[in-house]
Amino acid sequence: MQLIQLRLCHVLLIITTLYTTEAVTPGCEAWKASNPGVCCIQCRPGNHLVTDCGPDHRTLCRPCGPNTYANHPMATYCQRCTQCIDPQVQVKPCNSSANTVCGCKPGFRCGNQQCTYCVDECTKGQEPTDERDCRKCPDGTFNDQIHSACKPWRESCPKGEKILARGNEFSDITCATEIEISSSASDDYSIYPVIGFFTGSCVLMTIIILLLWFTFRRTRNKIQSKGTKPTTPTQGELTIMMVEREEACSFHQPEQEQGGSSDSINTQDSETKLIV
Repeated sequence: MQLIQLRLCHVLLIITTLYTTEAVTPGCEAWKASNPGVCCIQCRPGNHLVTDCGPDHRTLCRPCGPNTYANHPMATYCQRCTQCIDPQVQVKPCNSSANTVCGCKPGFRCGNQQCTYCVDECTKGQEPTDERDCRKCPDGTFNDQIHSACKPWRESCPKGEKILARGNEFSDITCATEIEISSSASDDYSIYPVIGFFTGSCVLMTIIILLLWFTFRRTRNKIQSKGTKPTTPTQGELTIMMVEREEACSFHQPEQEQGGSSDSINTQDSETKLIV
């Protein structure tokens, strides 16, 4: 069992070596004759120098192993490939003849030419500092580019022009001719009549709406008051009411008469009892 495992590991090692070196041709790319043998002048790409001279030029240079590279034709050893670390991102993977190419995520910039580290990307109105961060452009300077140094404002305008607007951290001073300045001023004043027109229109519409609303409320109140006003009964209704009242009165008379006869009977009994 252990023998099988060892052979499998050996096969995997051979496959890995062939895979990583299949695109790399070993040996010298240029050499010169020597006594005895040859001496290497330049190794093939992806190889590092093993020995300067020897009997066979193919044995003087050897391919780099996995995760290593040699970017110099006479490098005596292979360097380890760089690993991109956040906020870095890999732009191009490492191979036997070139190192990994790293970049930076959006919002960051490479801190040096090799992009070995990233820094915050400064926006317009800012500039990068030595502390690898950004700061606002000082007063009297501006920056209208991404991640660049702030520049001072111009001290004066070209001949025939005057300062129209003061600069800020985003832009330089604005210059213009007298004609342009007067035209700009007239444009500014021309907007006031338009504002007045719209303001007056809004006030007039408000008044009209309020008048319509009050008129509607007044009309509705009149209609409601007419609907609840008490009505005067007609002659026929009065006659019916009188008849019903007389019937009610005649209905109670027998009871009164009955009550009177009872009282008389009770009186007679009392008198008879007294005589006896």
